Amino acid sequence: MANVALNSIAATYGGANLNEIFYEPVFRSDDIMSNYRVIPNVKHKMNVYTSAALKNIVQPYLSCSPTSGSTQFSVDDKVITAGRCRVALEQCTDEFFGTYIEEMYRNGVDVMNLEGTQLADAIVNRAVKGIGSDVVRLAWGGDSLTTNYTAFDGWMKLMGAQAPVVAARVTVLGEEAAPSAGQAIDLLRKMYDQAPANLQQIPSSEKKFFVTPKIFNAYLANLEGNSADLGIVNTVDGYQRVSFRGVQVVAMYEWDTILAITNPAIFNVTIDGTPTNFSNGACYVATENLIIGSDVSDPEGSFKVFYDDLEEKMFFRGYFKLGVQYLYDSLVQWGVVI
Repeated sequence: MANVALNSIAATYGGANLNEIFYEPVFRSDDIMSNYRVIPNVKHKMNVYTSAALKNIVQPYLSCSPTSGSTQFSVDDKVITAGRCRVALEQCTDEFFGTYIEEMYRNGVDVMNLEGTQLADAIVNRAVKGIGSDVVRLAWGGDSLTTNYTAFDGWMKLMGAQAPVVAARVTVLGEEAAPSAGQAIDLLRKMYDQAPANLQQIPSSEKKFFVTPKIFNAYLANLEGNSADLGIVNTVDGYQRVSFRGVQVVAMYEWDTILAITNPAIFNVTIDGTPTNFSNGACYVATENLIIGSDVSDPEGSFKVFYDDLEEKMFFRGYFKLGVQYLYDSLVQWGVVI
Protein backbone atom coordinates (compact mmCIF):
# COMPACT_ATOMS: atom_id res chain seq x y z
CA MET A 1 0.00 0.00 0.00
CA ALA A 2 1.35 3.44 -0.88
CA ASN A 3 2.33 5.73 1.95
CA VAL A 4 0.33 8.87 1.18
CA ALA A 5 2.48 10.90 3.56
CA LEU A 6 5.43 10.47 1.20
CA ASN A 7 3.61 11.06 -2.07
CA SER A 8 2.84 14.37 -3.73
CA ILE A 9 -0.89 15.00 -3.49
CA ALA A 10 -2.26 18.28 -4.76
CA ALA A 11 -5.08 19.70 -2.61
CA THR A 12 -7.84 20.79 -4.98
CA TYR A 13 -11.34 21.74 -3.97
CA GLY A 14 -14.27 22.95 -6.04
CA GLY A 15 -18.00 23.47 -5.96
CA ALA A 16 -19.68 22.20 -2.78
CA ASN A 17 -16.37 21.19 -1.16
CA LEU A 18 -15.09 24.71 -1.67
CA ASN A 19 -18.04 25.94 0.38
CA GLU A 20 -16.84 24.03 3.44
CA ILE A 21 -13.14 24.89 3.51
CA PHE A 22 -12.97 28.27 1.85
CA TYR A 23 -16.24 30.19 1.79
CA GLU A 24 -17.27 29.13 5.27
CA PRO A 25 -14.35 30.77 7.14
CA VAL A 26 -14.28 33.76 4.80
CA PHE A 27 -17.91 34.65 4.13
CA ARG A 28 -19.31 33.11 7.32
CA SER A 29 -16.91 34.62 9.83
CA ASP A 30 -18.47 36.10 12.96
CA ASP A 31 -17.70 39.70 11.97
CA ILE A 32 -19.09 39.41 8.45
CA MET A 33 -22.20 37.51 9.46
CA SER A 34 -23.02 39.82 12.39
CA ASN A 35 -22.28 43.09 10.61
CA TYR A 36 -23.66 42.49 7.11
CA ARG A 37 -26.24 40.50 5.21
CA VAL A 38 -24.72 37.68 3.14
CA ILE A 39 -26.60 36.29 0.12
CA PRO A 40 -24.80 33.04 -0.78
CA ASN A 41 -26.56 32.16 -4.04
CA VAL A 42 -25.83 35.06 -6.41
CA LYS A 43 -24.94 33.25 -9.65
CA HIS A 44 -23.86 36.43 -11.44
CA LYS A 45 -26.50 39.14 -11.21
CA MET A 46 -29.44 39.28 -8.85
CA ASN A 47 -32.22 41.89 -8.78
CA VAL A 48 -32.98 42.96 -5.24
CA TYR A 49 -36.43 44.52 -5.19
CA THR A 50 -37.36 47.32 -2.82
CA SER A 51 -40.52 49.26 -2.18
CA ALA A 52 -40.99 52.52 -0.34
CA ALA A 53 -43.33 52.53 2.65
CA LEU A 54 -46.96 53.30 1.77
CA LYS A 55 -48.43 56.41 3.39
CA ASN A 56 -51.70 58.32 3.12
CA ILE A 57 -53.43 55.34 1.55
CA VAL A 58 -56.50 55.28 3.81
CA GLN A 59 -59.20 57.43 2.21
CA PRO A 60 -62.94 57.80 2.77
CA TYR A 61 -65.05 55.59 0.53
CA LEU A 62 -66.80 57.75 -2.05
CA SER A 63 -67.46 55.36 -4.91
CA CYS A 64 -66.03 52.37 -6.67
CA SER A 65 -64.37 54.59 -9.25
CA PRO A 66 -60.90 53.14 -9.90
CA THR A 67 -59.35 56.62 -9.81
CA SER A 68 -60.91 57.69 -6.54
CA GLY A 69 -58.30 57.72 -3.81
CA SER A 70 -55.97 55.54 -5.88
CA THR A 71 -52.38 55.09 -4.74
CA GLN A 72 -49.42 53.94 -6.78
CA PHE A 73 -47.57 50.94 -5.42
CA SER A 74 -44.06 51.34 -6.82
CA VAL A 75 -41.36 48.70 -6.80
CA ASP A 76 -37.72 49.60 -7.42
CA ASP A 77 -34.88 47.21 -7.93
CA LYS A 78 -31.16 47.28 -7.41
CA VAL A 79 -28.74 44.87 -9.01
CA ILE A 80 -26.06 43.01 -7.10
CA THR A 81 -23.37 41.65 -9.39
CA ALA A 82 -21.10 38.90 -8.11
CA GLY A 83 -18.07 39.22 -10.37
CA ARG A 84 -15.22 36.77 -10.53
CA CYS A 85 -12.33 37.37 -8.15
CA ARG A 86 -8.90 35.74 -8.08
CA VAL A 87 -6.22 35.10 -5.48
CA ALA A 88 -2.77 34.11 -6.76
CA LEU A 89 0.06 33.60 -4.26
CA GLU A 90 3.36 31.76 -4.42
CA GLN A 91 6.13 30.89 -1.97
CA CYS A 92 9.70 29.71 -2.57
CA THR A 93 10.45 27.02 -0.03
CA ASP A 94 14.17 27.83 0.13
CA GLU A 95 13.30 31.04 2.00
CA PHE A 96 12.87 28.90 5.10
CA PHE A 97 16.35 27.38 4.97
CA GLY A 98 18.23 27.78 8.25
CA THR A 99 15.09 28.36 10.32
CA TYR A 100 13.18 26.12 12.70
CA ILE A 101 10.53 25.82 9.99
CA GLU A 102 13.03 23.73 8.02
CA GLU A 103 12.33 20.93 10.48
CA MET A 104 8.89 20.64 8.92
CA TYR A 105 10.33 19.73 5.52
CA ARG A 106 9.96 16.30 3.99
CA ASN A 107 12.83 13.92 3.25
CA GLY A 108 14.55 12.81 0.06
CA VAL A 109 13.73 14.16 -3.40
CA ASP A 110 10.46 15.58 -2.07
CA VAL A 111 12.19 17.77 0.51
CA MET A 112 11.04 21.04 -1.08
CA ASN A 113 7.39 20.00 -1.26
CA LEU A 114 5.43 21.50 1.65
CA GLU A 115 2.13 19.81 0.84
CA GLY A 116 0.61 18.10 3.84
CA THR A 117 2.96 19.82 6.31
CA GLN A 118 2.10 22.15 9.16
CA LEU A 119 3.74 24.97 7.23
CA ALA A 120 1.40 24.46 4.28
CA ASP A 121 -1.57 24.57 6.66
CA ALA A 122 -0.23 27.81 8.14
CA ILE A 123 0.10 29.33 4.66
CA VAL A 124 -3.48 28.37 3.80
CA ASN A 125 -4.88 29.70 7.08
CA ARG A 126 -3.02 32.98 6.63
CA ALA A 127 -4.29 33.32 3.07
CA VAL A 128 -7.90 32.65 4.05
CA LYS A 129 -7.70 35.29 6.81
CA GLY A 130 -6.22 37.72 4.30
CA ILE A 131 -9.10 37.10 1.91
CA GLY A 132 -11.60 37.64 4.72
CA SER A 133 -9.97 41.01 5.45
CA ASP A 134 -10.04 41.92 1.76
CA VAL A 135 -13.74 41.08 1.54
CA VAL A 136 -14.49 43.80 4.10
CA ARG A 137 -11.97 46.26 2.55
CA LEU A 138 -13.46 45.88 -0.91
CA ALA A 139 -17.06 45.80 0.35
CA TRP A 140 -16.64 49.31 1.77
CA GLY A 141 -13.95 50.84 -0.43
CA GLY A 142 -14.26 49.06 -3.79
CA ASP A 143 -13.64 51.53 -6.62
CA SER A 144 -13.34 50.52 -10.27
CA LEU A 145 -10.93 53.43 -10.87
CA THR A 146 -8.45 52.75 -8.04
CA THR A 147 -5.62 50.19 -8.18
CA ASN A 148 -6.13 47.20 -5.84
CA TYR A 149 -9.78 48.21 -5.37
CA THR A 150 -11.10 47.45 -8.87
CA ALA A 151 -12.87 44.14 -8.16
CA PHE A 152 -16.23 45.95 -7.79
CA ASP A 153 -17.71 49.19 -6.44
CA GLY A 154 -18.16 49.16 -2.67
CA TRP A 155 -20.75 50.71 -0.38
CA MET A 156 -18.94 54.03 -0.01
CA LYS A 157 -18.95 54.61 -3.75
CA LEU A 158 -22.46 53.25 -4.27
CA MET A 159 -23.91 55.47 -1.54
CA GLY A 160 -21.76 58.47 -2.47
CA ALA A 161 -23.37 58.43 -5.91
CA GLN A 162 -26.88 58.76 -4.46
CA ALA A 163 -28.09 62.34 -3.90
CA PRO A 164 -30.49 61.48 -1.01
CA VAL A 165 -27.72 59.78 0.98
CA VAL A 166 -25.25 62.64 0.43
CA ALA A 167 -27.90 65.27 1.19
CA ALA A 168 -28.76 63.59 4.50
CA ARG A 169 -25.10 63.44 5.60
CA VAL A 170 -24.32 65.38 8.80
CA THR A 171 -21.11 67.22 9.63
CA VAL A 172 -19.47 68.27 12.89
CA LEU A 173 -16.84 71.00 13.15
CA GLY A 174 -13.76 69.78 14.95
CA GLU A 175 -10.17 68.69 14.77
CA GLU A 176 -10.43 66.57 11.66
CA ALA A 177 -7.00 64.99 12.10
CA ALA A 178 -7.54 64.18 15.77
CA PRO A 179 -11.19 64.38 16.90
CA SER A 180 -11.72 65.06 20.59
CA ALA A 181 -13.92 63.01 22.90
CA GLY A 182 -16.61 65.67 22.76
CA GLN A 183 -16.53 65.87 18.98
CA ALA A 184 -16.85 62.09 18.67
CA ILE A 185 -19.97 61.90 20.82
CA ASP A 186 -21.40 65.03 19.17
CA LEU A 187 -21.08 63.27 15.81
CA LEU A 188 -22.83 60.12 17.04
CA ARG A 189 -25.60 62.12 18.70
CA LYS A 190 -26.19 64.23 15.61
CA MET A 191 -26.28 61.17 13.37
CA TYR A 192 -28.63 59.33 15.72
CA ASP A 193 -30.99 62.30 16.13
CA GLN A 194 -31.10 63.25 12.44
CA ALA A 195 -31.31 59.73 11.05
CA PRO A 196 -34.27 58.97 8.75
CA ALA A 197 -37.43 57.87 10.56
CA ASN A 198 -37.21 54.41 8.98
CA LEU A 199 -33.73 53.88 10.43
CA GLN A 200 -34.77 55.12 13.86
CA GLN A 201 -37.53 52.52 14.01
CA ILE A 202 -35.16 49.59 13.46
CA PRO A 203 -34.34 47.74 16.72
CA SER A 204 -30.97 48.75 18.17
CA SER A 205 -29.66 45.19 17.93
CA GLU A 206 -30.13 45.29 14.15
CA LYS A 207 -28.11 48.47 13.56
CA LYS A 208 -24.44 49.44 13.78
CA PHE A 209 -22.32 52.56 13.98
CA PHE A 210 -19.29 51.87 11.76
CA VAL A 211 -16.66 54.49 12.63
CA THR A 212 -13.08 55.42 11.77
CA PRO A 213 -10.52 54.35 14.42
CA LYS A 214 -9.90 57.89 15.70
CA ILE A 215 -13.61 58.44 16.24
CA PHE A 216 -13.79 55.11 18.08
CA ASN A 217 -10.84 55.94 20.35
CA ALA A 218 -12.20 59.42 21.03
CA TYR A 219 -15.57 57.95 21.96
CA LEU A 220 -13.83 55.55 24.36
CA ALA A 221 -12.15 58.56 25.97
CA ASN A 222 -15.60 60.06 26.47
CA LEU A 223 -16.79 56.88 28.20
CA GLU A 224 -13.73 56.83 30.44
CA GLY A 225 -14.49 60.36 31.56
CA ASN A 226 -18.17 59.83 32.23
CA SER A 227 -19.21 56.48 33.68
CA ALA A 228 -22.84 57.62 33.74
CA ASP A 229 -22.93 58.06 29.98
CA LEU A 230 -25.49 56.12 27.94
CA GLY A 231 -22.64 54.34 26.19
CA ILE A 232 -22.21 50.75 27.37
CA VAL A 233 -19.07 48.63 27.31
CA ASN A 234 -19.58 44.89 27.52
CA THR A 235 -17.24 41.97 27.16
CA VAL A 236 -18.66 39.29 24.86
CA ASP A 237 -16.62 36.14 24.23
CA GLY A 238 -13.49 37.98 25.30
CA TYR A 239 -14.07 40.94 22.98
CA GLN A 240 -14.91 44.44 24.09
CA ARG A 241 -18.26 45.61 22.74
CA VAL A 242 -19.01 49.31 22.81
CA SER A 243 -22.43 50.82 22.16
CA PHE A 244 -24.09 54.21 21.89
CA ARG A 245 -27.73 54.38 22.95
CA GLY A 246 -27.93 50.62 22.55
CA VAL A 247 -26.36 50.54 19.05
CA GLN A 248 -23.00 48.79 18.76
CA VAL A 249 -20.08 51.00 17.71
CA VAL A 250 -17.63 49.15 15.44
CA ALA A 251 -14.14 50.45 14.72
CA MET A 252 -13.32 50.04 11.02
CA TYR A 253 -9.53 49.95 10.91
CA GLU A 254 -9.47 49.34 7.16
CA TRP A 255 -11.21 52.67 6.61
CA ASP A 256 -8.01 54.62 7.26
CA THR A 257 -6.39 52.90 4.28
CA ILE A 258 -9.51 53.21 2.12
CA LEU A 259 -9.94 56.94 2.77
CA ALA A 260 -6.28 57.68 2.10
CA ILE A 261 -6.27 55.86 -1.25
CA THR A 262 -9.73 56.14 -2.80
CA ASN A 263 -10.95 59.53 -1.49
CA PRO A 264 -14.61 58.44 -1.58
CA ALA A 265 -17.21 61.07 -2.45
CA ILE A 266 -19.18 60.35 0.73
CA PHE A 267 -16.29 61.90 2.71
CA ASN A 268 -15.95 64.89 0.36
CA VAL A 269 -17.50 68.06 1.79
CA THR A 270 -17.53 71.46 0.06
CA ILE A 271 -16.47 74.29 2.36
CA ASP A 272 -16.54 77.89 1.10
CA GLY A 273 -16.83 76.58 -2.43
CA THR A 274 -13.83 74.25 -2.09
CA PRO A 275 -14.40 70.45 -2.19
CA THR A 276 -12.27 68.79 0.48
CA ASN A 277 -11.74 65.12 1.29
CA PHE A 278 -11.90 64.37 5.01
CA SER A 279 -10.75 61.27 6.82
CA ASN A 280 -12.86 60.81 9.95
CA GLY A 281 -16.50 59.94 10.14
CA ALA A 282 -19.11 57.24 10.66
CA CYS A 283 -21.89 55.26 9.03
CA TYR A 284 -25.07 54.55 11.01
CA VAL A 285 -26.90 51.77 9.20
CA ALA A 286 -29.20 48.77 9.51
CA THR A 287 -27.10 45.63 9.05
CA GLU A 288 -29.68 44.07 6.73
CA ASN A 289 -29.24 47.06 4.43
CA LEU A 290 -25.68 46.05 3.56
CA ILE A 291 -25.52 43.04 1.25
CA ILE A 292 -22.54 40.86 0.36
CA GLY A 293 -23.32 38.52 -2.52
CA SER A 294 -21.43 35.40 -3.51
CA ASP A 295 -22.11 31.97 -4.97
CA VAL A 296 -20.93 29.32 -2.54
CA SER A 297 -22.10 26.52 -4.84
CA ASP A 298 -20.38 27.81 -7.98
CA PRO A 299 -18.91 24.71 -9.71
CA GLU A 300 -16.31 26.93 -11.36
CA GLY A 301 -15.12 28.28 -8.05
CA SER A 302 -11.90 26.65 -6.94
CA PHE A 303 -9.31 26.69 -4.22
CA LYS A 304 -5.96 25.03 -4.81
CA VAL A 305 -2.72 24.54 -2.90
CA PHE A 306 -0.07 22.73 -4.91
CA TYR A 307 3.68 22.34 -5.40
CA ASP A 308 5.55 22.66 -8.69
CA ASP A 309 8.80 20.70 -8.97
CA LEU A 310 10.06 22.79 -11.87
CA GLU A 311 9.87 26.12 -10.05
CA GLU A 312 10.31 24.64 -6.57
CA LYS A 313 7.47 26.77 -5.27
CA MET A 314 4.23 26.33 -3.39
CA PHE A 315 1.26 27.94 -5.17
CA PHE A 316 -2.06 29.14 -3.75
CA ARG A 317 -4.90 29.78 -6.17
CA GLY A 318 -8.44 30.82 -5.41
CA TYR A 319 -11.32 31.74 -7.72
CA PHE A 320 -14.72 32.85 -6.46
CA LYS A 321 -17.57 35.32 -7.01
CA LEU A 322 -18.13 38.41 -4.93
CA GLY A 323 -20.14 41.64 -5.07
CA VAL A 324 -21.95 44.10 -2.79
CA GLN A 325 -25.03 46.32 -2.85
CA TYR A 326 -27.26 48.19 -0.41
CA LEU A 327 -31.05 48.43 -0.39
CA TYR A 328 -32.60 51.59 1.03
CA ASP A 329 -31.35 55.18 1.25
CA SER A 330 -33.64 55.60 4.27
CA LEU A 331 -31.75 52.98 6.31
CA VAL A 332 -28.36 54.69 6.31
CA GLN A 333 -26.98 57.90 7.82
CA TRP A 334 -23.42 59.18 7.27
CA GLY A 335 -21.51 61.70 9.36
CA VAL A 336 -18.15 63.45 8.84
CA VAL A 337 -15.89 65.48 11.10
CA ILE A 338 -14.65 68.56 9.21
